[in-house]
Order: sequence, then structure tokens, then C-alpha cells
Amino acid sequence: MQKIGIIVNPHAKKNRKMKTNPADLFRTIGGNLVEVRTTQSLDEIFTVAEEFKKKNIDYLGVCGGDGTLHHVLSRFILVYRKVEIPPLVILKGGTMDTISRSINLKGKGAEILQRLVENINHGRAITTHYRNTMKIGDKYGFLFGLGITSNFLVEYYRGGDTGPWKAVKVTIGGICKGIFNSNTGLFKRLRVRVIADGYQIPFDDFLGILAATVESVGIGFKALYRAYEKDNAFHVLATGMKPIEVVARIWRLKTGRPMHHPRHFDNVVSTLIVRGPHTFQYMMDGDLYEAFDELKVEAGPRVRIVYV
Repeated sequence: MQKIGIIVNPHAKKNRKMKTNPADLFRTIGGNLVEVRTTQSLDEIFTVAEEFKKKNIDYLGVCGGDGTLHHVLSRFILVYRKVEIPPLVILKGGTMDTISRSINLKGKGAEILQRLVENINHGRAITTHYRNTMKIGDKYGFLFGLGITSNFLVEYYRGGDTGPWKAVKVTIGGICKGIFNSNTGLFKRLRVRVIADGYQIPFDDFLGILAATVESVGIGFKALYRAYEKDNAFHVLATGMKPIEVVARIWRLKTGRPMHHPRHFDNVVSTLIVRGPHTFQYMMDGDLYEAFDELKVEAGPRVRIVYV
């Protein structure tokens, strides 16, 4: 019998708002096909990973946002070591759910699990999509950025309320302010050196750096249009343009077309090194972190994501 191991993050926004405990709901839907664990801390994910590996689960369900997904992914990759982790079943639970959108996964977590259980019970083939990952420091994920991308999250999380409309509001407000007052807010610039596959980008004053193994970065922007071009690699955009120059090309950024400019780097690489003389903030799958002096981003293992 196939088994679906599920990890629920009770702190994810959608999970907190549910009237029914998501863990209980998943047990009701999955019956004897599921093993559900609610993790209260990051350390508990290691324990669950070791348990699920011993039980040889066939699918790994994650109920939480994009941040939850990279925490689970990071710990399972460490526990499974060189063995491929089970295919990921993204049961959502966050505010943006960017990674699930990369495979056009529809419905809420309960609906996704219901479809998977029905397919298993009827002996249907399960569709999976391969996605590259990135190793960022000692973590694994799908999205990385600093400069404008981390500045965006600072503004996005300010005030506590989050969601797609807040993201749109922050984006539009930031663009309007940036046109007239650069180097503040979203457009606060970053002084670092960046080396991509051994090539040092020939400027050190950046508006933003964005790298990903999925094309969409949320709110309809498919900026990383080359994310699926190569295995064991990721797409990088690193721009030193002025805010108004980016705004003038915003439609190209949104629809996934190249933005030509002498101070704009656009390529698919397998390693990226960021060096700065100070602590700098970066974004990983919607979570904020800090690095000091140097941060290495490199291609991580490929993983499978279930589509039902």
C-alpha cells in the first residue's frame, strides 16, 4: 500500500484561520493512506524526516506556505542524503503559494489530497513535474533575492497584514515612490560583488538580484523566464539600472522577456557568489535571512512535485 506522509505547519496563515484542524481533515480524507504530523518547531521536522524515511513513504505532503516548503525540503534532503526525497505534494496553507503555481496546481489542500487519494485508490498514474532547487547557504529552496526583492518583503510584512492585495499595494506604491525618490524603500540600493559561474559582474551597485528555478515570483510576474532551460541550474537577473529604467521595462519583466541594458545581467548559471563588506539581507522563498561577508548559491538536487 502506498503511503503519503504529511507535515502540517500550524503557524501558516491559512492553517491558523481554518475552522477545522487541517491535520484532522487530512486524516479523514486519507484514512490508512496517510501519516500526518503537526510540527511546532524546525527541529521537529528532522524527527519526522527520519521517521518517514524509515517508513519508506511514497509521497511527502507539505501544508504551509513557500517558507514552510523550503524548511521541510532542506531537512528532508539532509536526512535522505544522496537518495532522492519522495515527490512533494504541496497542500498549500500560505499567502502566496508561489511554488504550487509553477505547476498550475489548483484547489485547496484538502481538495489536492482528495484527488491524490482517489488516483491512488483507482490505480491511476500520478503526474509529477521535476524542478531544480538551489542550495542557499545550508538551506534548499526555489527562490532567492536581495536588494529590491528583500526590500519588498520588509514592506510587505510591515503592519502584519499579508496577502495578494497587500503585495500589489506594496508594488504599486513602491514604483510610484521610486520614480521620484530613488535609493529609498523598495529601491534602496545594494553594494556587493557578484560572481556567476566564475564571471564577476562588472558593476557593484545593484538595484536588485533575483534567482529562481521557477518562472513566477508572484502577483503575475513571470520574470525568471529561463528557469526551466537547464537541469542543475537556475536563472539569475542582476540589475544595476536606475528605478525609472526598470519601471520603463516593467511590462517586459512581468511577461518574461529580456530587459536589455549594459548594467543588467541575465543568464542561467549553476553557482552564484555574493560578497559584501557588511551584513546584507536576502530573501529565500518568501522568508528573510541575513548573511555576513559572503553567501554562496548553487544548484541543488532536482525534486519532483505532484500534479493532480
